[in-house]
Amino acid sequence: MACLDPAFSMFADPTLSMGCRLFAMTIRSRILLTFISFTCCLSSITTNAFAQSAEERQYLLMYFKEEELVVEAPTRTRKSLSQTAENVSVVTADEIRLMNAHTIAEVLNTVTGVQVFLTGGPGSSASAFIQGSGSRHVAVFMDGVPLNNLSDNAAELGLIPVQNIEKIEIIKGPASSAWGSALGGVINIITKAGQDEGFGGVLSATSGKHDTGDFRAEASGKEAGVGFYFTAGRLQTDGFRSHNDFSGNNAYAKLNYDITSKTSVLTTVSYEKVSRGIAELPDFGIYVNNDVKNVRSTVAMRSSLSESIDLQITAWHLRQHSDFSNRLISTGAEVSADSYLDDGYGGGLKLSWKGEHHAVVLGGDYDTRTLDSDTIADNRQGIERQAAYINDTMSYGRLTITPGLRYDKTNTNGDFTSPSLGMTYRIGETTLLRASAARGFSVPQLAGTYGDNLFHVSNPDLKMEKVKSYQIGAETAVMKHLWAKVSGFRHDLDDVLENVALTPGSFITVNTGRERREGLEVELRTAPVYHTTLTAGTAFISAEDRDTGQTIKSVAQRTYDVGLQYDDGSFKALVQGHYIYWNTDPFFEGKYDEFIVDAHVMKTLYARNDHSLEAFADVHNLCDDDQYPFDIYKNPGRWFEAGVRYVF
Repeated sequence: MACLDPAFSMFADPTLSMGCRLFAMTIRSRILLTFISFTCCLSSITTNAFAQSAEERQYLLMYFKEEELVVEAPTRTRKSLSQTAENVSVVTADEIRLMNAHTIAEVLNTVTGVQVFLTGGPGSSASAFIQGSGSRHVAVFMDGVPLNNLSDNAAELGLIPVQNIEKIEIIKGPASSAWGSALGGVINIITKAGQDEGFGGVLSATSGKHDTGDFRAEASGKEAGVGFYFTAGRLQTDGFRSHNDFSGNNAYAKLNYDITSKTSVLTTVSYEKVSRGIAELPDFGIYVNNDVKNVRSTVAMRSSLSESIDLQITAWHLRQHSDFSNRLISTGAEVSADSYLDDGYGGGLKLSWKGEHHAVVLGGDYDTRTLDSDTIADNRQGIERQAAYINDTMSYGRLTITPGLRYDKTNTNGDFTSPSLGMTYRIGETTLLRASAARGFSVPQLAGTYGDNLFHVSNPDLKMEKVKSYQIGAETAVMKHLWAKVSGFRHDLDDVLENVALTPGSFITVNTGRERREGLEVELRTAPVYHTTLTAGTAFISAEDRDTGQTIKSVAQRTYDVGLQYDDGSFKALVQGHYIYWNTDPFFEGKYDEFIVDAHVMKTLYARNDHSLEAFADVHNLCDDDQYPFDIYKNPGRWFEAGVRYVF
């Protein structure tokens, strides 16, 4: 719930008036579904039309890892990346390990088209924006559990450790026809499954400037039909500016049991407990502290009903508890405090059918959650959501068509129907064309609907924020050893939430905004030459008010990413540069004219059988440059860390 930090919320929602910004710094059933008829003539299964040809796969493996070639997020079932109409990026566990990332926020900060607001060093508050969307528009899931908090609909990415992550799939653009409230995109976190047999693990430790340390242990294996994966870790730092310290412990467990050869049960539990400093506000003589305790659990049953039909039933529970306290810089005495308890459960049912030319997914989702806080009406409010969805991946030779439809119903803000239609077409084995159109939505944050306190008046009549989205793109490797991807997008938003001042010290959230966000993304990647790979990416975003034509502030207008990687098997090196033009109001005294460059090296010191010992070192912000949208959240200067990793 880092977005509950007052100054952070102000950035995530740039529509706040100046007066509200200054005050924020100091305090801070029945489901209706209409199925479209594209599945009425499904034929019986003969061959797998969705497998990649040998030539196509060989071409893709020149630029991507094996695990990147199949994605789940676009239609919520495994499918080839080359049959995905959406603009999708994938980050793998190997890439995360090489960059020695501590949290998922650091990983996402390297992805083209994703802008991450980092408020400090490792563990600091962080939130993601995709193609200029608000952080409340980006839906984040781990093991199918929604991580977005109820108060402002944003996920706290600075707290999520990365050692248990197998890969991250990012859908850039609306994904409501599959996921519901996902107007800006989806970040789907897929965790590690562990080994198929035997026993193995990883031990690692890092040490860096300002007493920064990251200590991890992992174990996985399979015994007597039970597969398991366990990890525990601790991240700590004294901070890279005053009152920006972090101390947190985390643990994760996954168990899998094969009931029969066709049916298995899977359960997961994750835990995070953190204490950290958010920011210091010298003008007001205070600093902000934050304590967080998160617990998530899931149970899932997966069964193959036949050669072509799979059934999955899931249930989950989520409890996110976050406390904020404002304290005097001079004495440390507490001035005020806020507490947020987000608690709830949910689940889903999904039926997948694969035929000769079809891959149909039919499912339903349900969740009910409550928020306890002094900042909302009656100190306790909740939301109940029900949904049903269907999509189909129709493959005919080089052409793939993906229609989708979802119906969502809430007890707070009405209902919404989200259709989508996507297409891919392969030209030879080296060129792919993509196009998609979709209608999406975002459920208003509970703080807008029920936020009733000294500075905010609740508005129970808030409606969904809506978007009509169009994207087109192409990727090709017609030039030898060079892969290129170009994606254009246009998102027209209606009923956008805006905060309107009622008095100099209070405001109300209303649906009055009409915005347009459009732009272009370009990504380049070379095939390895002498063990060396070059990557580059850029995104240009134009965000304007459709009524006034004015440019919207605090929406990043352009980003640049470059990377150079060397990997000969035993020695690996990575240099990455990242730049974001944040376009914030001069009032915030941001400074973002320079690249931030990080360097990572990793050397295998010992390797025999299944055991290896690695040493690694990192230089963060190599050139000691500045890149921050707010002067109270200055980025760390140059700093170093090093560590060892033992794999067995």
